[in-house]
Parts: sequence; structure tokens; C-alpha cells
Amino acid sequence: MLVTMGGMKSNGEWKTYDYVPFEMLRKQWQTVVLKLIRRSLNEEEKRQVQSRPQQAYSANGEGFYVHAPKQKGNVKNQLGYIGRYMKRPAIALKRIKSYDGEYVVFSYHDKTSGEEKTEKVTVEEFIARVIRHIPDENLKQSGIMGSIRVS
Repeated sequence: MLVTMGGMKSNGEWKTYDYVPFEMLRKQWQTVVLKLIRRSLNEEEKRQVQSRPQQAYSANGEGFYVHAPKQKGNVKNQLGYIGRYMKRPAIALKRIKSYDGEYVVFSYHDKTSGEEKTEKVTVEEFIARVIRHIPDENLKQSGIMGSIRVS
């Protein structure tokens, strides 16, 4: 989630904010997640797990955990980095040629040979390859954004 450091008031005046109300964010996140879970269930599944969403809500009185550290540094560079990452995921959708529930067929550019190649792998293998691009929790990266904590 990207949050601006301000917003426009109804009278057109810019209002600067330098914080995110984490207490409210935690409760909102909890509500959204539980609603999404409920919506994804059919009627039979809802009957089977009826009490669990309410238990999850009650057991987490402050809401679900949200990790939201303040970022410091050059905001323009940070937004550029985030924008490029959002624009270019680990694999572009157009490279996924087919998926049948068991296998994924995708194309890629082989940097060694310079050729476009196609590969068929199991869904599990495909997911394993994609998640390799997710940084480890608390990994400190440097570069365009400076030193940041990713988790």
C-alpha cells in the first residue's frame, strides 16, 4: 500500500499528514480480510466454519498485525523503484502461455543462447520459481532506495 503524505481538503487546500493511524489500519485490515474470506465460501463451507471468522475477530481485539515502517530518503527515487517493481513482476502475464490446473507453460528469454524458449513445469515448481523473487523477511536492501527494511 502506498500512502500519500497528505490530501486535498474539500475547499481545495492541501492538508499534510505525517503519520498513518495504525490502530485504525489494523482494524480495517482485519475487517477486509475476514469479509473476503466469508465472500469466497459457498453456503456449505460457511456453515462448517461459521464461528471461526468471529473467533478470529474476537481473538485479535487490536486488529490483524500490520507492518508499516516509516520510509525515509528520496521519495522520488523510492516511488520510481516501487513503480518499476509494480510494472515488472517476476514474470509478465503475456509470458504465461497456458495453465491447466497441474502445469504451467511459459516462455522466457535465455540469456545464454539469446533465444526465446518455452518451458512446462508443475504448478508447485512454477510457484517456487516465482517466490524466489520475494525478499527474505527483514532483508536490508541498498541501492536506489538506500537502506530499507523489507518484510
